[in-house]
Amino acid sequence: MDVAERFVTISGEAGNYTERLTGVNIVDTYFGPDKFHPNKQSKEKAAVDLVHDIHLAYDALRDEIDDSLRLEYMMCELQSLNVVVNWLDRNDLSYAELVEGLFHISMKRFSESEIDKSIEILTDAMAGFPGDNLRDKVKEHFAKGSITGETLQSLIEDELQQRARETSEEFRNKIYAIMGTSVTDNGVQYECVSDKPWGAYNWYQGEFKSLNQFNIDRTVNRDTLRASIYHEYEHHVSNLWREKAFLKTGNLELSLVPMHTGRCVIAEGTAETAKDFLGVSEDDSGIRILTVLTSLRQMSIINGAILLNDEGKSEKDVIEYMMYRGYRSRKSSEASIEFISPTTKEGKTNFFAPYIFTYLIGRTDYVYPTFLRASEKDVVPEYFKTVYMNPYSGSSVTWDKAFEWL
Repeated sequence: MDVAERFVTISGEAGNYTERLTGVNIVDTYFGPDKFHPNKQSKEKAAVDLVHDIHLAYDALRDEIDDSLRLEYMMCELQSLNVVVNWLDRNDLSYAELVEGLFHISMKRFSESEIDKSIEILTDAMAGFPGDNLRDKVKEHFAKGSITGETLQSLIEDELQQRARETSEEFRNKIYAIMGTSVTDNGVQYECVSDKPWGAYNWYQGEFKSLNQFNIDRTVNRDTLRASIYHEYEHHVSNLWREKAFLKTGNLELSLVPMHTGRCVIAEGTAETAKDFLGVSEDDSGIRILTVLTSLRQMSIINGAILLNDEGKSEKDVIEYMMYRGYRSRKSSEASIEFISPTTKEGKTNFFAPYIFTYLIGRTDYVYPTFLRASEKDVVPEYFKTVYMNPYSGSSVTWDKAFEWL
């Protein structure tokens, strides 16, 4: 068994381990040979044996992998896998150590002055909107287009299917066209779910198609839904190119997409930057306000996650903080608690508790500033080729090295 096969086997075993303890499998998707499918790997392996095998695979990488970027990518993926197993086995990592160990980024708390600045920008953006104060303006603006439940379900199952086809054409005409190459896209199927800690999720199915699920327990605004479509479709696009690279190179590790590694930082960063990639106009007041408000709310959720997981504040205090500083409703803040809380309603370790950092940091510290630099130097086609055609660029650890040419 070569090191890539060991990598996929161990990842499958670790996924079965995380599912046993948390209900969530660390393997987000797999589209490789059936004999290496995570479902066919051991479901009973102990943490100590997993850690041992991870270390053996890590040590073997330098002997078998010649490509420096591929080597660094795989090494850091295994390091993250090791942290996941140790976290669930011993639960002795601080929240800061967990975030850094998984994603190779620092746990960044936003200062209240940074949040104040975002509030000022939002205030300016909503200057002409009805309402006695900013909170009333935000509430009234988003209440106008708010939908939930059966109404949301009907919209998702009908209008969103058409919107997905349109978004596919946007990627083809605005990105693939300037790259000078394309990728098979067998489409996205939309499905409604409930009782989930997240609002929407892209489940890549392999064979160049995806299932996008939307949580209809949430109340969403039509502008929010538009942004979510771009976000989730970009996840689909990234995986299309990953599958194409796997089929071209045969590098087995590309057939498995794990969560809780440096890969997630870039994956969420590119998804959060999809509107910019496609040139969605900020002249649209709804999109402009949503962009500012999303950033503000992400900062407040990140701070809330630190208050809850690092400083031991109560859920009640954190809900109040997110409502006040993120200009959110109580219902929305309570929904976010499910995502960032250290434990689930069932009393298990919440697998998603450290994940909130990937979205904003992936965009602001990695993907978007590099995109701006490529735009300024008029090398956007080369930027997209690096993002989509070099899968080993897609990690917080390898990103800067992959873009050394820029």
